[in-house]
Amino acid sequence: MTLRTRCARVAACGAATLMLTLLPAAQGAGEIRYRTLFQDPGVVPAADFSLEAHAIGLIDSTPPGAHITVAFRDFNRVPVADALIAAHGRGVLVDAVIDGQERNRAIVRRLLAALGPDHFVVCGSPTFAFSSCIANVDPPSLQHNKFLTFSRLADGREHVVLQTSENFFEPTQFNYYNDMVEISGDAALHDAYVEYLHAMQAQVRSDDHYVIRSGDDGRNTMFPSPRRQADLFTDDTIVDRMDEIDCSEGGSPSGRGLIRIANMAFRSARAVIMRKLVELHRDGCDIDVVVSSADGDIIAGLVAAGVPVHPLFLRQTATRPQVIVHDKFWVVDAKSTLTGRRAKVTYAGSSNWRDDQQRSDDLLLRIVDDGVYADYLAYWEKIRSRAASDLPRTGADTTPASTALAAAPAPGASGWNTTDVTARIAASDGHLANAGGLDRLHVETTGAQPGACDFPGEQDGYNAQELTIVAEGETTIAHAAFDVRGNPGATQSAVVRIDKTAPVVAGLPGRCVLWPPNGRLVRVADVSAADAVSGLDGLSVTASSNARDDTGDVVIKGGTVFLRAERRRRGRGRVYEIAATAHDVAGNATTATATCKVPRSRHRGPKRGFLPGSPS
Repeated sequence: MTLRTRCARVAACGAATLMLTLLPAAQGAGEIRYRTLFQDPGVVPAADFSLEAHAIGLIDSTPPGAHITVAFRDFNRVPVADALIAAHGRGVLVDAVIDGQERNRAIVRRLLAALGPDHFVVCGSPTFAFSSCIANVDPPSLQHNKFLTFSRLADGREHVVLQTSENFFEPTQFNYYNDMVEISGDAALHDAYVEYLHAMQAQVRSDDHYVIRSGDDGRNTMFPSPRRQADLFTDDTIVDRMDEIDCSEGGSPSGRGLIRIANMAFRSARAVIMRKLVELHRDGCDIDVVVSSADGDIIAGLVAAGVPVHPLFLRQTATRPQVIVHDKFWVVDAKSTLTGRRAKVTYAGSSNWRDDQQRSDDLLLRIVDDGVYADYLAYWEKIRSRAASDLPRTGADTTPASTALAAAPAPGASGWNTTDVTARIAASDGHLANAGGLDRLHVETTGAQPGACDFPGEQDGYNAQELTIVAEGETTIAHAAFDVRGNPGATQSAVVRIDKTAPVVAGLPGRCVLWPPNGRLVRVADVSAADAVSGLDGLSVTASSNARDDTGDVVIKGGTVFLRAERRRRGRGRVYEIAATAHDVAGNATTATATCKVPRSRHRGPKRGFLPGSPS
């Protein structure tokens, strides 16, 4: 557990610091403080009740006349219920909402009887058409929030928000990775949470409750749902926040933006987030993802683009509980498109990246605080260091595996590359309990660089291969994946076009002497160009001399060049320079030059480069 103010971060050492952490002093007016807590199953997995214990401690320290609000999806913990009932008994006003699917649990019915239906609302009551309190879309949505608020505590702190990813639900939730952040002293944020809770209690049915609310100084902002979407590609709350990231500056080793993600679920319905992450990666952001449940197209798309993905799932055994990432957080150290300044931002809350979350009662919390960021980043690094998976592949899998391809460098505007191209191809059957697993990735090339190969197996839920295309011309790369259940994935293809060779320019004169200097226009060159791979895109021919003025002395029609056989003033010799530049479609260019002279006096030897004819 850590304790900070917005002025300074308290060092985590010494007896005085420990006392401050456990028994904080009375909070000054306008002072916003943060605490972060992280559930840790440990290297040898076991239940961790520290987050629940902290919540119970806050409930127990709420004085009579104060106000507590509670919102949870899954709930069956007697110690938490006992603490809430005891608080109610000593005169604390307790308002709560619970997802409708919990209505038949004995502890939920006990809370309802103790607090009364005006203060304890089981979402969907009385008909239970929906499990959510606000959301009213089909298929049924959830009340997926996980937070508490406290108007006042015995230690003097006020306006406390406790946001977590954990449901108080046994036996599973306490074996998971979960996070919790406590914000005290932010009255506006506290009030926004309370108003959201009351809207859920009122069960004001709507498909849109996207009312963005910021705290007292703007560092803390909540983004609630449900939020209306015309389709799955627009108005995605996570993508909207990612649109605020400028990758040009940040905390990665390269000095560019850094993004770290830990999320329980990343499903195909939120592929728009995957595509945004790929875009940010191409812009230079350093991105890394830890996930417990992900579809094949998500994993393949990220891995093909070069974004690391680390599945984490430890199945239950005789000596070990099931362990997954139940967090829903991501941290960003990057420049902001909103302010133009670099910021360290933590996004916490309860929203998984799956199809039902944005249409459910749910919440994303943005915190702009260096200390909170540092704590969450350190926690992410711990999770990442333990990422491993022994996911059981026992389901009757009917979903085919997915493949994705990313090529670098990107082609020019014409669709051609001028260097070798490396194609990274990834396949995945997803990291899901009902996915059979990947059998093989098949890659086949035709055209300029033909070939075929099968790559068996998977590691960490995917198979990734790199193929370098070096041959000039067009090469088609076809790729498909096959899972162990025999489901063939769709064959996809991409065309790589390479032209490394510049165009050839012909028709410029060799030794070119214009004689006699009789003032006539002489045809000296018929310039042409050709390109055997991507094709010729253009040819430009220019000519000039060392005379003061070439007006009327240089005539160019297409590739044909006419020069006037005339000396400079006072009989001085004249030198014409001819330049021809050819471009091919791929962007390669060739420039060739030639010189034609009008000498002061006649030279011995044959006159070369003299071509009869005149411009018409």
